[in-house]
Amino acid sequence: MATHKRVWLITGTSSGLGHEIARAALAHGDIVVATARDPGKLADLAAAGAITEQLDVTAPDTTLSATITRIVQRTGTIDILVNNAGYILAGAVEEASRDEAQDQFATNVFGQLNVSRAVLPHMRRQRSGVIANLGSMTGWQGGPAVGLYCASKACAGILSEALRAEVAHLGITVTAVEPGAFRTDFLAQGHKVRAATHISELDQGTSGTHDVLAAYNQRQPGDPVKAARLIVEGLTGTGRCEGREPPARWVIGSDAHQFVTAALDQQRKVMDEWKDLTTATDCDI
Repeated sequence: MATHKRVWLITGTSSGLGHEIARAALAHGDIVVATARDPGKLADLAAAGAITEQLDVTAPDTTLSATITRIVQRTGTIDILVNNAGYILAGAVEEASRDEAQDQFATNVFGQLNVSRAVLPHMRRQRSGVIANLGSMTGWQGGPAVGLYCASKACAGILSEALRAEVAHLGITVTAVEPGAFRTDFLAQGHKVRAATHISELDQGTSGTHDVLAAYNQRQPGDPVKAARLIVEGLTGTGRCEGREPPARWVIGSDAHQFVTAALDQQRKVMDEWKDLTTATDCDI
């Protein structure tokens, strides 16, 4: 892969980090297939040289397989898949309706699985490829008012670890890219979805998070352009990442590093405090 133009397939490129990854991969000299549910929103990427395709990650398997086959017929291969499509559902766990919870997981979890299932047969045949599933630092610790989102992003990390072990011998690398907060439209109206039900009794536990999300919009500490460049270098093993393979769970962002480190330290503390009882359940013989 180091001596030819890589072919990228990126979902959810109409805005945000997916859009910036597409631009960074193009600047890297690679071939980019940029996808979105509405390809009409990809005009600037098309003008920059990207191949644009309509792709809904929640579409039936037959539809996704046909789309991936058509892409491979045009490009000859898919070297790097970035499962980026996703959104945040804001609301307490109890406030989220059945449909809202299912929609969150349909996009953030099953969407990644759907596209991966369609692409993996091609990668297995060529005995090479990289799959990057977009997770989040919040996949390491659940937070009030964003529990469904955190849970969906925890799935990205765990599923990536499992898939990585299953396909490594086939020359396929899998990583969960787990960013912190980057200055995109992710928290803006039209991107963030608020649960329709409001339970006032839960306000004491949830209002702080809602206030933080509102205050953070367009004030996030991370630069998405810098993140996209790093992700492209990491997934191609070039630049600052030459000779390094991305880990199974790749935390990106200074806030993410701090957040995940604190979550791990807290979990270690709890494990140590409960060790005497946790380890007291083995069979006597």
